[in-house]
Amino acid sequence: MKMQQINTIYKLAFMGLLMTLLFAACKKTEFMPAAEGEQVPYKPDATESVTEILGKNPDATLFYTAWKKSSMEEKIKEKGGNTTYTLLVPNNAAMIASGLTEAKIAQMPRADVDSLLLFYTVLGMISREELRDNSLPVKSMLMNPGLRVPFYEGGVGSGLGQRYDPYYYKHYLAIRDEQLLINGKKTGKMKYQSARNGALYFLEQTVTKPTKTVLEALEQDGRFNMFLELQRLSDDAFVEVMVTQMEPLFGYKMSPEEYWQNFPDAREPYTKKWLIGPTANPDYADPNITISTWFAPTDAAFKHAGFNSVAEMLQFNETRGHVFFDEGTFQPTGGYPLDSIVNYHRDWGRFFAIQDPSYGLAYPNSTVFFSNDLTADFLQDYYVNIGGNAQVQYAYKNPFAFTASNGKLSMTIKESGGTPVQIIETDINTLNGPIQVVDNLLLPKGFKLK
Repeated sequence: MKMQQINTIYKLAFMGLLMTLLFAACKKTEFMPAAEGEQVPYKPDATESVTEILGKNPDATLFYTAWKKSSMEEKIKEKGGNTTYTLLVPNNAAMIASGLTEAKIAQMPRADVDSLLLFYTVLGMISREELRDNSLPVKSMLMNPGLRVPFYEGGVGSGLGQRYDPYYYKHYLAIRDEQLLINGKKTGKMKYQSARNGALYFLEQTVTKPTKTVLEALEQDGRFNMFLELQRLSDDAFVEVMVTQMEPLFGYKMSPEEYWQNFPDAREPYTKKWLIGPTANPDYADPNITISTWFAPTDAAFKHAGFNSVAEMLQFNETRGHVFFDEGTFQPTGGYPLDSIVNYHRDWGRFFAIQDPSYGLAYPNSTVFFSNDLTADFLQDYYVNIGGNAQVQYAYKNPFAFTASNGKLSMTIKESGGTPVQIIETDINTLNGPIQVVDNLLLPKGFKLK
């Protein structure tokens, strides 16, 4: 009997282990696809500290001046006596070009100096050997207290469980042709030095901290008016059809605001994922910002496709679309043909992704990729959505094929048969992630504009 009990215990323990491994396999992750090769363990052979090396560099005197004025030493000590850290250090010429002269630094409040240096400081030792052609995302010490990202790595807990992570500004590091890339941009020839308590990367350019949402960046740029207006007016037209058809059933005509409150999932409004959500009680707050890569078509891209105005596109939608309020299901139904094009440009085609019949779309995986990441070998088999309640066979793979020729990037939807679309400007960084500007429309397989 005792042996039978022991066998039962072993069986239960084994089943528990299997369930744990299955859960771990299905959990979504923020991290990029694994880089090839084994990670080199950090074995410091340097004898000088980070600040000793920084203080001796004649090309980094302005950064060192800011460091001495700041409270960075205290902030790092608060993390523990054995804390290692990595500095991204713009040289004097880069600092001056960005307006950070010695006089300017002397006038800055200490809190502003701290903010500047927290942005350029990463906890942990980031060795030169860890960098590849594709990005290694690292988290700076600078947090934006007004922003909350989806929970990934052990963020803020509440009585309802862990719901979000604080928003820390990130840097996406890579090396290509001996140039250090940060957020897709060249920052000069690789100049790396290890220290006994970390590492330093010396830069020839400053790193721009994003301050705008993707919607603000697109609106203020001036090249994307047709892209924005198509979405805004399509939303307005959809809602007008619905509230008009619902009026006889409800006995009154809903306002657009009431419609969105009652039917938030029937159609994704064009501002969703592009705005910062409202600040709520932090104990019960949800994430309020979405971070991704956006493939924004210019006004010229729509004209290349044969649309000379937003009015022409709305007419195209009205002629070929089919939207109505279904009295049987009591739900708004249908969509517009250009919605499919828009969704590939703003959400990786997720709206049209394969879904589990029982549980719907799998969890969204990270889709933050800078231009050096847009390669066939890196993203060919990357899963845009995977895990959650959805079964693994319903995971959704990256729908795009990327090619590079003569230093120019192009992309198309896989198996669409369409002409590749050129990415004419890369890595416009925003709070919501990078914008890649394309010169033509991404057309799904079988989509006809005429």
